[in-house]
Amino acid sequence: MLACGQKSRYSALMQQPTAHVPSPQMTVDAEGTPRSTGFNDIYFSARNGIAETQHVYLAGNSLPQRWHDQAHFTIGELGFGTGLNFLVAWKEFTETSSGHLHFISVEKFPLTIAQLTEALAHQPQLADVAAQLIAHYPLRLPGWHRVKFDRVTLTLGFGDVSELLPQMEANVDAWFLDGFAPAKNDAMWSTDVFHQIARLSAADATFATFTAAAVAKRGLQEVGFMVQKVQGFGHKRDMLVGMRHGEAHGSRAVKTAIVIGGGMAGCSVARALAERGVQVTLHEKESIASGASGNPAAVLYPQLTKYYTPATAWHFAAYDFAQRTLAQWGVKLNSTGMLKIGKDDEDDAKLRSIRESLQLDESVAQWLEPEEVSARVGQRITRGGFFFPHGAWLNPADACRALLHHPNITVHEHSKIKELPTADAIIIANAQAANDLLPTELTMGVTAGQVSVLAASEKLTTVLCHKGYAIDTGEALIIGATYDREDLRGAVTDANHAQNITELHEALPMMQVSIQTGRTSMRATTPNRLPHVGKVRDGLYVSVGHGSRGMISAPLAAELIASEICGEPLPVSRALRDALAPR
Repeated sequence: MLACGQKSRYSALMQQPTAHVPSPQMTVDAEGTPRSTGFNDIYFSARNGIAETQHVYLAGNSLPQRWHDQAHFTIGELGFGTGLNFLVAWKEFTETSSGHLHFISVEKFPLTIAQLTEALAHQPQLADVAAQLIAHYPLRLPGWHRVKFDRVTLTLGFGDVSELLPQMEANVDAWFLDGFAPAKNDAMWSTDVFHQIARLSAADATFATFTAAAVAKRGLQEVGFMVQKVQGFGHKRDMLVGMRHGEAHGSRAVKTAIVIGGGMAGCSVARALAERGVQVTLHEKESIASGASGNPAAVLYPQLTKYYTPATAWHFAAYDFAQRTLAQWGVKLNSTGMLKIGKDDEDDAKLRSIRESLQLDESVAQWLEPEEVSARVGQRITRGGFFFPHGAWLNPADACRALLHHPNITVHEHSKIKELPTADAIIIANAQAANDLLPTELTMGVTAGQVSVLAASEKLTTVLCHKGYAIDTGEALIIGATYDREDLRGAVTDANHAQNITELHEALPMMQVSIQTGRTSMRATTPNRLPHVGKVRDGLYVSVGHGSRGMISAPLAAELIASEICGEPLPVSRALRDALAPR
């Protein structure tokens, strides 16, 4: 059951019943100009797209002069399109500033990777940054996506601008208003959108847009922008620029942070803050990765449900973020892909139903029929399943140590914190032990999970998930894990080994195995399958209750906490942030 206060937050999140993201109708002519056939408009100037961006959006916002001495600068854009404006701003910023650029953009019809590659192929001046964007382009999932580059952070929303902007929290210094022309895409220039632009604007925010349409001028003036016409680009006579005066939003300077907990949640928070220049001290009551993060292997995969529920949206966004960011933070990912099949015929029918209702893009997961599943696994399988091409596994303990390898992080092992210390920010990330420090603020239960380490007769070339999972590390087959709410001693038992092996044989009946060893650890769980992430009170935050999805959930939780502490744009929607907040 959800608490009364949770229902309204969940209702706001349930507007997206599927994971479908529409692709644009786009062509690229012989001169390299991409055109939207759906809106009958070009994405950028046929004469010189880069020069157009520099004239309209950079010069129109007095850039790069304004960001030259700023530690942080935030650009908001309506209409990501081919990413050209972002790439030009990125390249210009890194050449003229030593600070950090936050770039927020929305796109209802995001290009596929193939379309993006084609559209940017004719821009050799941007080849270096374009290659990075293509390599780290988000999965085609609705909602906000956080993509991190060196000194540049992209927060990209896939969906309708009228739904995405109200769910963003940021202080935008300059706006690139680059939707297709108002006459061809009036939804981008609505009164509600103008009010959201004003809400998200920092003090003395500016805007620039290629259009000089009266609806744009009037709408921006009505929300407080002083608007003027200036010389347009090329043959275009006029364009609009302007400024909106407002009050500056103060932010508390955070120089030090204490993290309690040395598992994946705590190590991720420590790294996210350290990357922002915060001096972090991490305390672990035993040794690093001694809890659930000490298992020999863990798989990165999201939760599948019939509809795009809040928990599903969180875990898919976290899966997408973890894939990119963990590798950037020095964690070794074994990218073998992941195959999810039903544990029985009834479960197989449920997965087929999910295929129809969830409508996952093939870039996220591909449906395979039994013969295709059998070919991929190398054994005869009688049920179909989802193949996640980006699915991967990692060694959690190695991952934790890699995350802590940063000059701004100091680690104290065998250091039990019995009462809250003093620092600019304190983050509790020690799973169920958080109940000892915050006995009234959290709602968490505990389950025990045993994994079995086996010698196997055959190799698996992909991670296999059924009722449990099977990971071939090359040295052993790791299977599991059990769920036990009664026996919380942490003991490894023959009965649990037998259960794990039985479930493996239901999926792979021909696999012959012998037990080498096993491990049991505790998981902190919550009633709604969403972790507790965020502010408890001023200066105090938590990242706990990740359950069995901590390997994907913890990095995005860390990004959310670090963004809130440092006053940066949110990496997820406000509704999802509120649903995760401890209460």
